[in-house]
Amino acid sequence: MSFVQDCVSISRQHLMAGYLAEAEMSCRTALQAEPAHSEATHLLGIIALRSNRAAEANELFSKAIALDGAKAEFHNSRGVLMYGCRRFEEAEVEFAQAVALDDGDPLSHNNLGNALRAQGKLAEAEPCFRKAVELRPAYAEAHNNLGNTLREMGSLAEAEFCFRHSLALRPKNLDAAYNLAALLLYTDRLDEAGRLFANVLAGDPSRAEAAIGLAQVFQGQGRIDDAIALLTGAHNRMPDNAAVLFALQLLRSTQIPAWHIPMINDHERNDAYEAALLNNVRPGDTVLEIGTGSALVAMMAARAGAGHVYTCEMHKPLVDVARETVALNGYGKHITVIGKKSTDLVVGQDMPEKADVFVSELINVGMLAPDMLTILQHARQNLLKPDAKIIPAAATVYASLIQADDMRRISPVRTISGFDMSRFDQFRTPGYCTIDLAADAHRMLSEPEKAWYFDFYKNMPDSDAKVLTVKASETGVAHGVAFWFDLHMDEKVDYQSKSPTRTNHWKQAVYFFNHDLPVVKGQPVMIGTGYDRTQIHFYI
Repeated sequence: MSFVQDCVSISRQHLMAGYLAEAEMSCRTALQAEPAHSEATHLLGIIALRSNRAAEANELFSKAIALDGAKAEFHNSRGVLMYGCRRFEEAEVEFAQAVALDDGDPLSHNNLGNALRAQGKLAEAEPCFRKAVELRPAYAEAHNNLGNTLREMGSLAEAEFCFRHSLALRPKNLDAAYNLAALLLYTDRLDEAGRLFANVLAGDPSRAEAAIGLAQVFQGQGRIDDAIALLTGAHNRMPDNAAVLFALQLLRSTQIPAWHIPMINDHERNDAYEAALLNNVRPGDTVLEIGTGSALVAMMAARAGAGHVYTCEMHKPLVDVARETVALNGYGKHITVIGKKSTDLVVGQDMPEKADVFVSELINVGMLAPDMLTILQHARQNLLKPDAKIIPAAATVYASLIQADDMRRISPVRTISGFDMSRFDQFRTPGYCTIDLAADAHRMLSEPEKAWYFDFYKNMPDSDAKVLTVKASETGVAHGVAFWFDLHMDEKVDYQSKSPTRTNHWKQAVYFFNHDLPVVKGQPVMIGTGYDRTQIHFYI
């Protein structure tokens, strides 16, 4: 064996052992002796590639091919480099040349399949992988790649067979295990998918996609807390992984109603609550809040001078985050967040005494939320001192006839684009819906009329009804009644839900009639209205 070949052989041994510097030194010694040695040039390219010197590796591979273009290995190596640089078309050319030079090499067929698949050429990639496993039946990676191709082509059963076969050939093949798990998740076989995702994570805790997949399994099984705990752990291990963070935030966002975020951005609402608290909280007062939510209002009460604030919330995710928020803002000793319904609170157990000030936000876009009056009555009778201040103190509901052509088409759902879509109406939220009078197309057909007044200091019946007479201010077709409310926080502060401010999170409500009502300007119109334990409604 020549001196040059000895150097090349030694370089290969160092490379196989992972000693890149020593391998490079031996290879360069060979090239000093014989600069046009194609094998040494190619080997130095491999060393450069493994050392993350891609540009240098490309020059060396190209030079090796120029010196001896008949070596399939050289084309295959440059193809690997091009593939890693996401230059898939160039990779395809090199791998195709390698196959042409040595049709019996399963590695080149597998690599060509990968380059074709990366370009979306699935029908061309499939026979490449099949040829690779024909040449080497125990080629686990090629079986896995064939499975991926078949899955993308929609052949799920055959893809599953390929993944299982790859795993049988190499049981610790994490790629095949993940791919099989993802397929099983897609086809709703959650238990086995979960076991496989867990196996992948046990083999490599940094596999973010497996953590996300296992979290999706947990979610499908109704194990939301487990899914969040899993993704929280994955995020702690991989804080810079955007996919894990997105999956975690997406899952957390499903835990609470979406309106909580825009609600805390409603500066008019925030200012009204804070002004009322500053007007009514005296130093040392005990404050009770029903519906902690973000804990914003509770912290406002503490900042206003309350001796202690007791706030209750029945949604555990909100309870946990509210406690963290309170502590973060330095009010941990002044605010107690209780994870209970208000009707389960016991004076002397959950709070030492009845409250001097009571604050709540039980209302919704239609003002009267389900069981709101009952909850308020229970608080007055059981949790408040006789002279307690109540925030908000009262509410006035206003109503007006409205024509809203766009919204009427789906209230109820009827004919859309010439098709009878009425069967879809069963999924529509019953009762009123939200409208943004500052943005949604509409015509007001009457002046606002006071429809209801609720005094939160007093007990009110669970239901009531009456007739309103309004005068049409415009000629048109009344589709229903738009309504909104003024919250009388105390004697000095009001909040108006009709505010056109874009940050107004409540907006307004519209209750559509069962049938349209043509009206003429100046015409008196009788409207029935009522409320029960769930909502305010209107009818003709």
